[in-house]
Amino acid sequence: MVNREYGGPARVSGGPGTGKTIVALHRVKHLVDRLGPGTGKDVLLTTFNTNLAADLRQRLLDLAGPETLARVEIFNIDKLAVKVATEATGSAGRQWINDVKAVEEWRRLLDEVGEQQWDAQFLHDEWSQVILGQGVTTRAEYFKARRAGRGQRIGREARASIWRLVERFVKRLDEQRMWTLRQVAERAALLETDRANNIAAANDVASQQDSELRHRYRHIIVDEAQDLSPTHWRMLRAMVAEGPNDMFIAGDTHQRIYGQYASLGQLGINIRGRSAKLTLSYRTTHEILGTAAALLGDEEWDDLDDGNDDLAGYRSVLRGLPPALQSYSTWEAELDGITEQIVKWGSGSIAVAVPERWMTEAVSKRLSKADIHASVIGTEGPREIDAPVHIGTMHRFKGLEYQRMILAGVSEGLLPGSWILELKQTDPARYRSEIKKARSLLFVAATRARDSLMISWNGKKSRFLA
Repeated sequence: MVNREYGGPARVSGGPGTGKTIVALHRVKHLVDRLGPGTGKDVLLTTFNTNLAADLRQRLLDLAGPETLARVEIFNIDKLAVKVATEATGSAGRQWINDVKAVEEWRRLLDEVGEQQWDAQFLHDEWSQVILGQGVTTRAEYFKARRAGRGQRIGREARASIWRLVERFVKRLDEQRMWTLRQVAERAALLETDRANNIAAANDVASQQDSELRHRYRHIIVDEAQDLSPTHWRMLRAMVAEGPNDMFIAGDTHQRIYGQYASLGQLGINIRGRSAKLTLSYRTTHEILGTAAALLGDEEWDDLDDGNDDLAGYRSVLRGLPPALQSYSTWEAELDGITEQIVKWGSGSIAVAVPERWMTEAVSKRLSKADIHASVIGTEGPREIDAPVHIGTMHRFKGLEYQRMILAGVSEGLLPGSWILELKQTDPARYRSEIKKARSLLFVAATRARDSLMISWNGKKSRFLA
């Protein structure tokens, strides 16, 4: 996979721990080695998660050395979009806000106008994935927009209602001099598309050598591809000329935890006939793998290109103890149980993953009372890398691994959240979509464990547990 010549974009898939990121990093080295002498950063390595971008940089340095790293730009995808937009227009006093803050702004708007038909998360996703994702600029275009992966069907009257709210929301952001990261990505995609169109229009060789009329990169490698939005893909497609070895994509839709859905073929990225799958997990044991795979249930998973993907053949040759499943009567009792288990394990890298942010502080305080030093994982990774125990929400553990993991708070109403369960009657299609995302989150967290896994809950256990 690393050394092969591809006639266009290529993709590698596979379950957690099968080595997709390692293949991607070796692919980067292979492509850089073929560039020849130069100083330009001709290769882009990108991913969705900020923590992973920093990790990729260190791993590439360890693998290939500073000479290779000097030819590669490594960016979290949103930071890349901000860089492109800022270069072209300047910040203009704008404040960038992430998805969490954007949803809060949607919620404030809905409260002000008394809107009850649509909730903030749905509207943010509809705006980000459908309207911005497809470059929709008018109501008429939105009426015709494809909504693959968005669940429930909505008619013209509902779309008209949503469009009015989107217009109010965008005006609200403008008045506050704010841009969401999705808006920034859309702006960057438009800028790069214009650049690509200008390159295509240039007929003579001299013009092609102009720095302003060249694609940004000769090769693009994407890790954790399942988490990128359509807008991100439109930007990346325009950043590299179509041709041999232009894009190399690594991802697994079973690990899609941010709800982004994209069909690469619809976005001009044709991977058909150039896909391969990894099936052997090098990270975790057969016993943990079996428990983790069962958490996915009987859901169907896409392959990033309107087809289906599965974990057929996914296996491990490592053996160990079966995961422990532990019930507690209350959250306080569960905190005691977490502490006791960590004391029992003693040494080795240990982590505690929880479904909601407020729970991280509770775990941290309880461990501190027991004189167990722990570090909470933030947006840039663990505050203290060398702390014997790391604590974080399940989202924070993407791309990480530990010898021993505790998944705590895996209770009904927390995972899946109570707000998801309420959707079953009001919006069945969205309910199914959110259930899949919650299953993926638990699956990702469980597969961070190498040797030992404990799953605990208080009260009624999650429906995802057998």
